[in-house]
Amino acid sequence: MRKLLYLSLFLLAFSNARAQENRGTLVPAKIFQRTFMVAGGVSGAYRRINTTVNNESVSGYRQQFDLDTKVGYFVFSDVAFGLRATVNQYKEKMSGQISSQATNVLAGPFVRYYLDNGIFGEASAAAGLNNQPNRNKTDLMEFRGGVGYAIFINPKVAIEPALMFTYYQEKVPAEGNRKITEWGPSANIGLQVYLFRERKFKLASR
Repeated sequence: MRKLLYLSLFLLAFSNARAQENRGTLVPAKIFQRTFMVAGGVSGAYRRINTTVNNESVSGYRQQFDLDTKVGYFVFSDVAFGLRATVNQYKEKMSGQISSQATNVLAGPFVRYYLDNGIFGEASAAAGLNNQPNRNKTDLMEFRGGVGYAIFINPKVAIEPALMFTYYQEKVPAEGNRKITEWGPSANIGLQVYLFRERKFKLASR
């Protein structure tokens, strides 16, 4: 009985949070046009990777943690374009080699689309440069896409869990174009802030 009571209270609080989002608008959209979004998030992943040098391939694995930030603008209701920047810290172990670790910074555009039930899809591309001391310059490239769900805790703030799939590539021109590629899923949790002016509609008097 007590468990049923706790579950009922949770569902009531959740439904109230959903009922508040984008209040004051008659537009049937999750997020309406001319809204700014500012977000931060963290994610973690464990992926298989492959290194190719002079047509010889070596496999291994990488443990990675990402810190993301986004700034976007809804050019249409439920459709946002913006800039994403990410810092990732990783540790990798290749077959027959000692483990290594590094920190990379990448940035690039993203696009996001919301359904009215809170589910969203997102795709992004990013590029970067790793120019650490005692290491050859490394060109970085990343493509990401996935789906998530916006849980509004008030009309302008949402917690957003998401599952993303990433293709990542490192290329070292000074080492015969040595290339490292990896792909796989990552779990992400983010905090999103929506900055908009609430609209108020008045019924015309007769």
